[in-house]
Amino acid sequence: MGRALLVIAVLALAAGGAVLAGGGVRTFPGPHFDRPAAKAPPGDDVLVSRLMEGRARAVADPRALAATSTGAQRARDRRTARRAARLGLTRLSGEVADLEVRGRSARAVVRFRYGVRGIAGQYTTAQVLRAVKTSRGWRVRSVSGTRGRPPWEVADQRRSRSKHFVVWAPAEIDPRAGGLLTALEAGYARMREVLRRGRLRRRYLVVVAGDARQARALTAQIRGIESLAAITDSEVRQDGPAERVVEVASQRLLVVWPNFIDVDPEGKATVVTHELTHAAVAGVTSGRTPSWLVEGLALYVSGDRRVDEAAQRVVSGTGNRRALSLTGLTPPGAIGRVEGEGQSDAYAYSSAAAFYIAERFGQDKLLSLYDAYNDEALEGSGARLTDRAVRRELGLPLRRLERDLRAWILARAIADPLAP
Repeated sequence: MGRALLVIAVLALAAGGAVLAGGGVRTFPGPHFDRPAAKAPPGDDVLVSRLMEGRARAVADPRALAATSTGAQRARDRRTARRAARLGLTRLSGEVADLEVRGRSARAVVRFRYGVRGIAGQYTTAQVLRAVKTSRGWRVRSVSGTRGRPPWEVADQRRSRSKHFVVWAPAEIDPRAGGLLTALEAGYARMREVLRRGRLRRRYLVVVAGDARQARALTAQIRGIESLAAITDSEVRQDGPAERVVEVASQRLLVVWPNFIDVDPEGKATVVTHELTHAAVAGVTSGRTPSWLVEGLALYVSGDRRVDEAAQRVVSGTGNRRALSLTGLTPPGAIGRVEGEGQSDAYAYSSAAAFYIAERFGQDKLLSLYDAYNDEALEGSGARLTDRAVRRELGLPLRRLERDLRAWILARAIADPLAP
């Protein structure tokens, strides 16, 4: 009997059902294993974001980029990827800044980042992409945007290089034959001699626009670019009430070829020095610095003295009134928003202002005034802020500086019209 009970007890344990205890029966549950919960499939917003991020990494791979798109966009992707593959792109990435999914269609704003072999930093561009849900999953249907586009989408470019520059130029343009590389290196050497503040990078990216249409497509918000020979495009991060620059993420020079090629060799070096001045002082240029002072310093450092031109425009009375006024040119970026002849007025007046301050107060005072806007102790904005900066650094109010400047300009026009 005892042996039979033992067998029964063992069988009960093995079955997980009952154990004899003191003649009674007590039951307990057998072993239980939870099945892992099935993961929910990613939503469309996640799938579209993954598509956009993967697309950014595939920019220089024709097959991989075309695999992210559908319809006519596939052919466009293969073409632009072949262009991008020739330019030495590195560190490709993308981030979805804004996403809207409606049924089987989606719209995404994507910030695309890329590096360039041999150059520090990264460059960014924002594009609007539209996607559709196909039988193979989400695919990009179109890429929109007429301005701020990646250079390889604007033109089929070739890469060339000098000691301090990497140049991307349309295939039909030879930057060596046009004197661009010579002017760039000459401007770089001049910058080292004349500018004590700021710091030049070891190497810069230069993007050549074959015409005014390409120049507009390469830039986001700059007006009047059709009249310029070159421009510096810097991406900076600012912080604090003084809008001080805490990071210069990337810098490039944009050259408008038809305007640049018409300038003589000395003029080309002047243009390059002007733009490199902007690049060198980008890290100490507060977001509050007046437009006339930003451009005036670059004109002064590059030796681009336009006092006679300013005098002619002031005396004739036919120029843009706001462009021939320190107050009118005080808002940051004001010159970039002026079009046509008004932009020439603004550059001439800014040049005259910088040369006047340097000659009357000294070059160090001009540079100190430039630095003053980084001081959080100087409060305010616009003309009020500039008045405080001018009072502190030059010892007179802005209105007095404006009056004395115009008298100095007119004296050049009346007493010595041939003076520079």
